[in-house]
Amino acid sequence: MNQTKLSPANIVILAGGVVMLVGSFLNFYTYGPFSASAWSGAQGFGVFGIATIAVLCGVVMAAEVGLKAFAPNVSLPDKLLGLSWDQLHLALGFQATIMMLAFLIRSKGPFGFGIGFWFMLLSAIALLVGAIMRVTGAGSPNAAG
Repeated sequence: MNQTKLSPANIVILAGGVVMLVGSFLNFYTYGPFSASAWSGAQGFGVFGIATIAVLCGVVMAAEVGLKAFAPNVSLPDKLLGLSWDQLHLALGFQATIMMLAFLIRSKGPFGFGIGFWFMLLSAIALLVGAIMRVTGAGSPNAAG
């Protein structure tokens, strides 16, 4: 295990990604005795294709942080698709947050939100906050305090 201390921004991203993944398996929508997770597709809830994009954003972000912190022998490129990792984290965190906020404000008919939705919404916001912290250097050891 790498003895490098994780920055507060990376801790937020790692925790947010894990909570996002766990929340995706819990109830996203509920309707009476029925419920659907973010991975449910054939039950008429129509969540699978869209909600899982937010989950994948969180998983990619957490995976990059986890690999750099806990697998120092793994080599990742400095840039991916022409973006630095900080820029990629910002784009993915923004995407996940916007998607989850869109679920919050759209008309959902008779469905109610389950605990999985709330975990995913809060973790998407945490991912964006962590990405902003990385870009601005907030919480880093050399940040002015």
